[in-house]
Amino acid sequence: MKKILLVAAILVAVLALLALPKGQAGPGKGKPIRWKATFIADDNANLKGMIGNPDYVGGVDGVNINNGSGTCDNGNVYSFLMMGVWAPSYLKFNMDGFLSSGNDDSAPCGFPNTIGLTWPACLQYFLNSYLHPTTGYQYVYLTFTTNYECQVNIPNLMDMPLGSTLPARMCIYFFSHYWDCPQNHTLANYNLYNLMMHAHGYNTDRLLGDLDIYIKRISPTEWIASVDTEFDNPDYPNLPNSNSANFAQDDGIVGQYATCTPSSTKRGKASWTTEYHYPWAKAPLKFQIKFTKY
Repeated sequence: MKKILLVAAILVAVLALLALPKGQAGPGKGKPIRWKATFIADDNANLKGMIGNPDYVGGVDGVNINNGSGTCDNGNVYSFLMMGVWAPSYLKFNMDGFLSSGNDDSAPCGFPNTIGLTWPACLQYFLNSYLHPTTGYQYVYLTFTTNYECQVNIPNLMDMPLGSTLPARMCIYFFSHYWDCPQNHTLANYNLYNLMMHAHGYNTDRLLGDLDIYIKRISPTEWIASVDTEFDNPDYPNLPNSNSANFAQDDGIVGQYATCTPSSTKRGKASWTTEYHYPWAKAPLKFQIKFTKY
């Protein structure tokens, strides 16, 4: 059920975000919920927001922020906060010290201007050398989801008691395009990678209960999403090594690309063989975002 929930939560969140008008309407009736997000200043953070203007206002300057909730198969509730960033707003990464990587192969990296670089050096170059979104990657999505295991009935984020904290699942997506290989598909010859970061919050110190990824309600209108992870939750150790397009979403920084080769021709129509590839890496990631509704 875990994998089904994670995929469903992502799809619901993405569809909810994309369905929002520029006016930033929220769920339910009455006055629309409007959101802004603020990166909290921290010299040690390696994901930061706009220099000199840390606020991202939903519906303004290519930013959209939404919250929502859903019901698991067992009747328990999960909820999410999601932030989508388009140009001209940007995110600035400064990630290095990659701890491990895998599924490397001989295919060239598909990120812009990374010819001659191998994984994960090309990943580091892509993240650190550009303001995001960047060319070929029009959108960046950040999602924080509670109750990703569906084991307990966690209320909607809007109903969290003041001062309470919930472990969260963080996802950051850089989508170039959806991989597919029909005949004459315009994207079949592109080498661009999709890039996805997944990390599940857990108690890094079982005695103190220190969470590495969480959401905390600090006022009636403010929530803080905090990330300080090495993508190392021991309950989510497996990274994709399958040719399937439906890969496991365990802790890691995962690239996705496909190779498309003609396999046969029947009645004048070509058939394609699509092979999916998932290089992965792990590295420290730290930042905090305050979400404010108004």
